[in-house]
Amino acid sequence: MSKKFECVRVVIRCRPLNDTEKKDGHVCIVNMDTKNGQVTVRNPKVADEVPKQFTFDQIFDTQSLQENVYNQTAHPIVESVLEGYNGTIFAYGQTGTGKTHTMEGKDDPPTLRGIIPRTFDHIFQRIENMAKNKQFLVKVSFLELYNEEIRDLLSKNIKNKLEIRENPDTGIYIKDLSKFMIENPQEMREKLLHGRENRAVGATAMNQDSSRSHSLFQITVETNEIVQGQSHVTVGKLNLVDLAGSERQSKTHATGDRLKEAININQSLTTLGNVISALVDNKSQHIPYRDSKLTRLLQDSLGGNTKTVMIANIGPADYNFDETLSTLRYANRAKQIKNEPKINEDPKDAQIRQFQEEILKLKQQLELSIEGGGSVMSPGQEVLVQKVVKVKNVDKIKEAENIIEREKEELKKKIEEERRKIDQQKNLGEEEKMKLLKQLQEKEEQANNARETQQKLIKTIQKMEQKLVNGHTEVEEARRKEKELEEARKLIEKEKAEAAKRALELQKKEEFNLELQTKYNSIKEELEDKTRRIKTLQQKTRQLEFENKETDEFMAKEIEDLQIRKREILQEVKLKQFILDYFIPPKFLETMQMLALYNEAAEAWTIQGLDYSGKLTKTQIQQAIQEQQQMNVSDQINSEEKLQELLNHPNVYFAYTEEGLIREEQLAPQEKKKVQKRLQSAKKPQSAKKRPSSKRIESAKKSVNLQEQNYPKAKGLTSK
Repeated sequence: MSKKFECVRVVIRCRPLNDTEKKDGHVCIVNMDTKNGQVTVRNPKVADEVPKQFTFDQIFDTQSLQENVYNQTAHPIVESVLEGYNGTIFAYGQTGTGKTHTMEGKDDPPTLRGIIPRTFDHIFQRIENMAKNKQFLVKVSFLELYNEEIRDLLSKNIKNKLEIRENPDTGIYIKDLSKFMIENPQEMREKLLHGRENRAVGATAMNQDSSRSHSLFQITVETNEIVQGQSHVTVGKLNLVDLAGSERQSKTHATGDRLKEAININQSLTTLGNVISALVDNKSQHIPYRDSKLTRLLQDSLGGNTKTVMIANIGPADYNFDETLSTLRYANRAKQIKNEPKINEDPKDAQIRQFQEEILKLKQQLELSIEGGGSVMSPGQEVLVQKVVKVKNVDKIKEAENIIEREKEELKKKIEEERRKIDQQKNLGEEEKMKLLKQLQEKEEQANNARETQQKLIKTIQKMEQKLVNGHTEVEEARRKEKELEEARKLIEKEKAEAAKRALELQKKEEFNLELQTKYNSIKEELEDKTRRIKTLQQKTRQLEFENKETDEFMAKEIEDLQIRKREILQEVKLKQFILDYFIPPKFLETMQMLALYNEAAEAWTIQGLDYSGKLTKTQIQQAIQEQQQMNVSDQINSEEKLQELLNHPNVYFAYTEEGLIREEQLAPQEKKKVQKRLQSAKKPQSAKKRPSSKRIESAKKSVNLQEQNYPKAKGLTSK
């Protein structure tokens, strides 16, 4: 089966000039051609420079409405997620260009709501119109990437740092990220507001409510459909990403924490740009996803199993020309990224099937308790009330509630009748009556406990079933509606494709018209027409020259950045090799290499047993003693257990000798004294000034010879 590739869909949205920009006299340098999907930017610094033109899938000008943006960008992605695809929508661009407004917007009035809150109503409205044979489980999570630290915005302690993990079957995920099951749009809205309150924001000279972190709001929709008696599960994930904007310190005037945040934001966005460049470059064999946590989070969205829409936000003001042009260039390159989306069918981590099985078990337990006379205690327990109505299949919880209520009334009447009978028996003594009444009371309590347990079961089942959202439409009608929607969607896409084709043909026709023979009424008319054509061709030539020049400059900058990165990597490699050569003997280096393992999750090399090496254990004991001295009495109990565990552990210390590396306890007494003297002399600072230069040189030579005899490079930093 051939793989189906799909390019990242890129749209541009331009905000209007704000009051400050108008007050400062800035002018608009961006022209948005929404009909042909073209953006034109002119350079305010060079008047005769040909304006730069870019073409994208969709253009939204300064007058665009939130609803239109959602319908034309997010709506198809959400529909795909409900079918079982992964989808990503992310806003990209300079700080203060309206990314958060596009993604989140404002709650009041509803017309200003952004993409994220609009998806809530969309998802649940579609579920409402789905067939009755479909069940849905909707979950949400909300995280932010702040200063390269991942935080859970819905957790009680948002300061906890989370780690990125990768599963071969399910892809990238965040360990210990909290996920909440959602029943309705309002509940989802509450989670968004809760997370928004915890997100890092701050004021800069360009934006009073600047996002200081990247955020990711994820909605997971699990669908279970019964087809010919068999369960069919699909899982779609929708990633809604609001990226923090790139910043220039000269414009934002950021200092302190704001400057640190800006550095991390720019670094992660630079890595994102490098990933986009690598994906577009067919010759590139390595995609630097691991260079940043942001690109790791977006790994599946860029070149993976996801349908992706990139909304590039730009500002129209002349003083933002460089940033606007940079955003448009990266957006233009992102159009060429190819994803491979596929439906996630019957995934291993789907919870909806486990949820349904748990509900079924609880229903069976409830059914058995009702059939057994209302008791969920031990099977041999005596029951007081015989059942009048038995329910073989407790699918309808309401019916079970009615049965329990009837049994409760019957129990009450039966107890009263038994009490009356006991009171009327005159031949019984007071002591015997009290005994019977006590037994009756115990039976009543047992029966009441059984009823309470049944009611708890019912509440648990109801609560769990509320989490599973069902379709409410008949199967045939639902299929008809889905077919109509699919046909309407295809028609819209076809019309868009035809419009784009017509625009391209018109452009080509205009170009061909320049070469057509035209009849002129006079020489003057011919001269004017040909002069106009020459000017048009000259303008196009200049435009191509400018574009080639800019491309050369852009590529030169990328090459320079890669060379700088290469030098840094080589420098780091040389430093590490220097440490290995001069501080670790070759025969022990081989042992370390055999023990070294690469941890994919931590992205670091580890050596087995390193935590239990002698020197490290000794340091741990000293730290534990210091901590214990500073603790109060209540905390010292736990600390003593930890300290005792460390003290009981047999320490293993090694020393370098003429024979090589030997455990300290195996050293001969004389050799031990040599090692101790060497350690003590190493700790004492030697004053070279008190000795004559000849003796210093002589001493240094002896030291070098001694080191070369024992371990040629281990104590090095000396010439060979």
